[in-house]
Amino acid sequence: MNRLTIKMRVTLWYACLLLLICLLLFTVMNLAANGAAREYCRQTLQNALTMVKDELEYEDGRLEIQSGIDEIPNVYATLFRADGSVLYGRQRVPDAFEEGVMRRTTYGGHSWYILDERLEYREGEEIWLRVYTSTDVSWDAQLSMLRYGFWFFPLLAAFALAGGHALTARAFRPVKEMTALAGSIAGGEDLSRRIGLGGGKDELHALSDTFDAMLERLERSFHRERRFTSDVAHELRTPMNAIRTQCEYGLSREQAPQKDEALKRILERNEEMDALVRQLLLIARTESGQMPRDDHFRLDEMLEQVAEDFVPVAAERRMRIQTQLTPCPAVGNRALLARAFINLLDNAIRYGREGGEISVKMALAPQEVSVTVENEGDDISPEDLPKLFDRFWRADASRTTPGTGIGLSLVKSAVEAHGGSVTAQSGEGMTRFCVRLPLEGSEEKK
Repeated sequence: MNRLTIKMRVTLWYACLLLLICLLLFTVMNLAANGAAREYCRQTLQNALTMVKDELEYEDGRLEIQSGIDEIPNVYATLFRADGSVLYGRQRVPDAFEEGVMRRTTYGGHSWYILDERLEYREGEEIWLRVYTSTDVSWDAQLSMLRYGFWFFPLLAAFALAGGHALTARAFRPVKEMTALAGSIAGGEDLSRRIGLGGGKDELHALSDTFDAMLERLERSFHRERRFTSDVAHELRTPMNAIRTQCEYGLSREQAPQKDEALKRILERNEEMDALVRQLLLIARTESGQMPRDDHFRLDEMLEQVAEDFVPVAAERRMRIQTQLTPCPAVGNRALLARAFINLLDNAIRYGREGGEISVKMALAPQEVSVTVENEGDDISPEDLPKLFDRFWRADASRTTPGTGIGLSLVKSAVEAHGGSVTAQSGEGMTRFCVRLPLEGSEEKK
């Protein structure tokens, strides 16, 4: 049985169930036919008793019998004296007398239904009238039913197997398509293929839609990973080329100051690579859920500390940092969230207008707290806004502005790891980043 496919099992189950139902139906019909035949015989014998009694007359102390007593179809009648001797009748089925009860008996190699009635005439004479009919009448009907069933059941079995196979084949077609599609994907083929069953509300359509959604997510994930690998290779190539160039330059110079300058530049490039790798590792740990999120802290105090640390950095560009904070307890990874807001303030100072203002504001809602970081500066084009949180993407296409290009990507990963969201808006000389975090424990949405 374990070697059979699910489709064959369902087909056999469907066919056996259908045959069982038909067998039960046939049994019920046979029992009903037996009951109907028995009732028909009882009614026939009852009518025969009435007809025979109408043909009997008692005149001058003698019992007169009309000829009609022998003309009832399929029914025989016999008159017995009280001692059991036959008074009249061509057929004799001996049995104890029992008035008004139809019963079955066997005589002469045949089976009979018999019905008795006691008659009394003048002078206290007692006779018994017995009518009987062969059970072959009902048996013929049953035999006919069995004969039809003998031919009907094989045809029904063939029909059940064919219909069950067609039904299950059609029902399992989406599963077969999903299996083939999964096999082709496992073989390294295109992830862009979809099952696409179309409209439908049954379980297989729901499974197909879920499978297509899973493939969509896998395709996006693989695309992001391929792009990530390409971007990492591109980002690391620049400092590595610079390190090689400086090494060649230092080796070609004999004066110590020139060699020291080359080593200094190599160290700077190495620090850039180290910062890039550390941020990539932090993003990977965050997105894999390896960062603990059980610190209890005050979100407003953490933001105040981050803002104070950036005051000297902002002063270098003659920028001011304004805060408007509200007391708010929080649960999560304090260091990770601090890194996210550090990146937002660093981004605001780096790309903000020199001499402008940066504001950090908090707002409480029934279910969440929002933190807005806003800076004055050039507007970001609407088509670039969705790209801000992509890894290695920079608004500065020339890349003259220092940075790794993954700061905002880290912000998004950190916020989403705490069950929150981050959005960006830009227009009329202002750029605004809004972080929303749930109030009821940041670990609830992982």
